[in-house]
Amino acid sequence: MKKLTNRTLWRRSAAMLLSASLLLSSPMALWAADANTDRMNEVKLLLEQAHVSAPAANVLAGKSIEEMIQALDDPYTQYFTPEELKGFENSVENNYVGIGVRISEDPAGIYIEDLFEDSPALKAGMKSGDIIVRVEDQSLVGKTTEEAMRLILGPENTKVNVTVLRNGQELKLQLTRKQIHIPPVSSGWFAPGVGYLSVSTFSSDADELMEKHLKELKSKGSGLTGLIVDLRNNGGGLLDTAVQMAKLFVEKGVLIHTRDRDNIDEKVEFSNGQKQPFPVFFLVNEYSASASEVLTGALQDYHAATVIGKKTYGKGSVQTVFDLQSGGALKVTVEEYLTPNLRKVNKVGLQPDQEVEGSVPQMITALRMAGVPRLEVSKTRENVYMNGVKVNDWFPVLREQGGIYVPSRVLAAVLGGKVSWDQERSAVEITTADGSLRYSPSGEDWILREGTSFIDVRRFAEAFPSFQWSEEGSTVKFSTSKE
Repeated sequence: MKKLTNRTLWRRSAAMLLSASLLLSSPMALWAADANTDRMNEVKLLLEQAHVSAPAANVLAGKSIEEMIQALDDPYTQYFTPEELKGFENSVENNYVGIGVRISEDPAGIYIEDLFEDSPALKAGMKSGDIIVRVEDQSLVGKTTEEAMRLILGPENTKVNVTVLRNGQELKLQLTRKQIHIPPVSSGWFAPGVGYLSVSTFSSDADELMEKHLKELKSKGSGLTGLIVDLRNNGGGLLDTAVQMAKLFVEKGVLIHTRDRDNIDEKVEFSNGQKQPFPVFFLVNEYSASASEVLTGALQDYHAATVIGKKTYGKGSVQTVFDLQSGGALKVTVEEYLTPNLRKVNKVGLQPDQEVEGSVPQMITALRMAGVPRLEVSKTRENVYMNGVKVNDWFPVLREQGGIYVPSRVLAAVLGGKVSWDQERSAVEITTADGSLRYSPSGEDWILREGTSFIDVRRFAEAFPSFQWSEEGSTVKFSTSKE
C-alpha cells in the first residue's frame, strides 16, 4: 500500500492581516530591494511570533529559510514557492493535472483499472482493462506506476500521445491533460445492512460528500444496521472538515484541545450534531494521520465508534498557512492538539480498540463486527472483492511448485481465526474455532517470502473443512460454509 506523505492538519490564514501586523511591529523594512532578504526576514518574524516552540531570535538569526526551518526540528513547518503551495493545496483537495485514470503495474505495461467520470482518458476512448504500452516514444514495459506517471502527467491543456493494448491490438490515442478532481469519499453496501465509507483525504468537500453518501446508505432497503468508515492511509487535511464530520456521529462536545506556544488550552467545540442509531466502526492504520486522528480520537473518546486496525501515525499538531508579502507562503506549526479526554497524539498515535495486522484481515474483521454473517473474498489480478463489493485492499497470490499460496493472515481471517508465530519452532500457527494447525519451513505447503508467510490453499482447505475455495482463470475465491 502506498504511503501518503501529506500528513497535515491545517487552517488557511488571513495572511495579509498577520503580515501587516508584522510590518508595523518590526523596525525591519520588508520592502527592501533584495527580495530574498525580504523573504528571509519575513519568515524569521513569522516563526518567532507564530511557531509553537517559540524559537528565540538568536536561534534563527543569520540563517537562510531552509536553515531556520531545520533549526526548528519540525517536519511540518515548510516554505512554499507559489507553485509548491498550489501543489500542496491540490494534494489536500485531491486535485491533479492528468488524464483521469487509476492504474496498476502489468508485465506488458501499465494496466488501466478505472477511468474517472468526464476524464480526458474517457473522452479519448480509453477503457478499463486497456494496457498503456507507450507514452510518446517511451515504452512502459517494466516501468513502475511512479515512472509511468512522470511520463503521463504534465501541464494543463497540453497533449500526450499514448499507445494502448486492447484485445491483442495496439491503439494510438491522443489525450489533453486536464485538472482532475478525485472524489475523496466513496461508498459500498454489504447485505444485509452494512454500509462502507472510504475517506481518502479531509478536503473542503469531503464532509459534504460523506453526509451525502451516508444519507444514501441509510435510505437503502430497510436501512443501515452497521457502518464502516475507512480512514486507512488518510494523511489528513482541513480541521473544519473534521469538525463537520464529527457532527455526523456526536451531538455536541469538544473535538480537540489545542495548546499553543504559551500552553494555553483552547477547545475546538461543536454542536447541533447527531447520534447514529447503529454501531460505527473506524478502520485505521499506521498511515492514518492528523485530521484522521482528530476524528478517530474524538469518536473513540465519546464511545461513538469502535476503532479497528493498527496504531495511527501520531501527528498531533496543527499548521496554519501564511501568505508572504515577499512571495510564496509559510506553513507553520502553531499548536499541538489532544483528544477530548486529553490524550496525547503527537509522536504517540492512537491505539485501536481491536488491533488487527494486514489490510484484508482488518476489513474482514470490521465486516464481521458490523454484522455481515458470511464472507466471500475474491482476488482478481488487480482487485479484491468482498461479497461482490470492490474494496481498497489487496494481497499477493503466489503460483509456485504446482500450488496456489495465499498469505496466512488472509486465510485465517476468512475463518475468523488468528495467526501467531511460534518462535521456538520457527513456525506459523493458525487457530480457528475448528482447531489449530502449525506450518513450518520444512513443509511443502508453506513459503516465507519477504517476511510474509504463504500457505498452499489446497492443503489449508484439507485441514479446515469449513473453508471453501475455487479458481477461475486468474481469479481465486475464498469463503467459509459457516455463518
